Amino acid sequence: MDAASASRDPLRAGSRRRRIALRVTGGLYVAFVAGVVFWPTPVDRPEAGTLASMFLWLHRHGVPLWFGYNLFEWLANVAFFIPFGVLAVLFGSRVRWAVLAACSVSTVVELAQWLFLPQRTGSVWDVLANTCGAFIGAGAAALWTRRPRRAP
Repeated sequence: MDAASASRDPLRAGSRRRRIALRVTGGLYVAFVAGVVFWPTPVDRPEAGTLASMFLWLHRHGVPLWFGYNLFEWLANVAFFIPFGVLAVLFGSRVRWAVLAACSVSTVVELAQWLFLPQRTGSVWDVLANTCGAFIGAGAAALWTRRPRRAP
């Protein structure tokens, strides 16, 4: 395998131990995401009072009112899908396919929440946030895997 094809397919380019670690990490991430997105109630519900108190405290101490729970939750969704983009690129996807896959997975998840989990809400904004997160992760991973390597 030449250096150009190795840089396009980091999974094949790495050591056996690295490939196993990547697969285990990917599996754990998928299991974690599945647990969170298909949990029958909103995962932050037990902490709703704590979050409300936190935002009241932040607002009293100078944080602008526009930074509230809705933005916090949106940014959490972005962060939640950054590993999706990273892992997709490390498994050999191009950035555009990683982002398309994240958008598709997120759309299916939000539809499932809307149709089958009455206490959850499916949201187009969540699809957008998740897709943005995957784009950030995939872009970062693509830049990282294409960086020049130092000679040993």
